[in-house]
Amino acid sequence: MRAADAMAVLAKHRGDAVVVCALGMAANEWWAATQSEDTFYMHGAMGFAASFALGLAAARPELPVWVINADGSLCMNLGCLLTEAQQAPRNLRHFLVDNGVYQTVGAVPMVNRGRTDFAAMARAAGIPRAVAISDTAALDAALPELLAGDGPVFADLQVEPDTSHRAIPPMPYEGPEMKYRFGRALEKRLGITVFGPQGY
Repeated sequence: MRAADAMAVLAKHRGDAVVVCALGMAANEWWAATQSEDTFYMHGAMGFAASFALGLAAARPELPVWVINADGSLCMNLGCLLTEAQQAPRNLRHFLVDNGVYQTVGAVPMVNRGRTDFAAMARAAGIPRAVAISDTAALDAALPELLAGDGPVFADLQVEPDTSHRAIPPMPYEGPEMKYRFGRALEKRLGITVFGPQGY
């Protein structure tokens, strides 16, 4: 399946989930599908989207939290699977956009491409609800069950590399503005204070 199609299916089932996106292709595709401002896009922090999402899920257990990760980003922080398994946040869903390449740097092949089973790795780390999905219709059919019940849930979304990814514009703002947009969206939605009187 194409990454854009997978994002469209995820967006259809999102409901009120707060989303954290890995940098690069995953973030750009999610922005193109949703224009979502209550999503945190991890500019310049490759590998840390899952850790950020886990912290958010732990801090707000009543809030559905999704991380839309990328295979390159996950490989920079595989320990996040162990931490997710140990913390076992019931409200966390971890979606991996697995295209087998580092797409934003010219589709350089991933190490061990085609042989790595990320869902099996998640299960071995202690996340029993871990699946691999390579078809848009199958993803659409599987999501209601994946979103029901307790997490954590890990879904390896096996998508095709897309050489036209650079035609997809990223969100039109960077780090500081992104922080404030996301934080203020949470303040408004949850009735909480994220920023102090000095604005940080």
